[in-house]
Amino acid sequence: MTAVQYRRFAWIATIAYTALTLISVVAFFQMVGKPVPASADASAWQAGYAFGMKYFGAGIIWCGFLAAVATLAVHVGGRRAITAAVAVSAITLVVELIGAETGFPFGEHGYGDELGWKVFGLIPHVIPLSWFHMLLASLGLAVRFRAGRGLTLGLAALGLFAWDVLMEPGMSAAYPFWYWREGDLWYGMPLANWTSWLVIGPVIGYVAMRCAGPKIHNLRDDVLPATLYATTGLLPFALSVRFGLWPAAIVGGLAMVTFVASPFLPAFFARRREAAAAAVATRSATRA
Repeated sequence: MTAVQYRRFAWIATIAYTALTLISVVAFFQMVGKPVPASADASAWQAGYAFGMKYFGAGIIWCGFLAAVATLAVHVGGRRAITAAVAVSAITLVVELIGAETGFPFGEHGYGDELGWKVFGLIPHVIPLSWFHMLLASLGLAVRFRAGRGLTLGLAALGLFAWDVLMEPGMSAAYPFWYWREGDLWYGMPLANWTSWLVIGPVIGYVAMRCAGPKIHNLRDDVLPATLYATTGLLPFALSVRFGLWPAAIVGGLAMVTFVASPFLPAFFARRREAAAAAVATRSATRA
């Protein structure tokens, strides 16, 4: 495939990802925990509800993953993008399997059945895909700072961390896509989980950058990573609001907004300064 074809596919997958996310948001507000409306056909309502619960969770993550792979492929080529995706997914699969079986490093936890079939009956198969999807989105924003590799990896890890601040309450406390058996730092989540994210984030970021090569920095001029990052926050934010977890919605939402906006602020303020300077120059020329 050419870069143009990868770009087209990336946008199609992103649109599908966004559409499924928005449908899920509406469904959680209108269907989950709500009685069947008197005007609705009960059997059709229940069938739609069961279908959404069975397929939408995994479908959303698959669309996000494919959008992330295609976005990376636009800049580094299909082979390198797939290599990076496979490497990151394989590493996080192993870590997640160890974590689900032993409780290390994240803490004692388990998964429900809403995210599709489970690898060895322990973790949904889409969880490693989600790691790569959000890593790519976070890296795409981190490289906009034009920092060295170490700082870029640290910034990407902060992007993952900011997402998890919002995700954990929405996806475990509000609605149990997964659940914690110990700890109560943040809506039932133990401190070990955040510590692990901050350690694992730079590691898988380094792996992705090595697999993708130096052209991964071209992501700094691509709007898709920011689009994917922002869209991924919609469902956990909506769940936190829907179930009244307002501190989670506010703190997690601000964390994600801050991260997604930060790379754009220097250029924004530079344009403002240039516009102000131009206005001053214009007024001076007019007076003269």
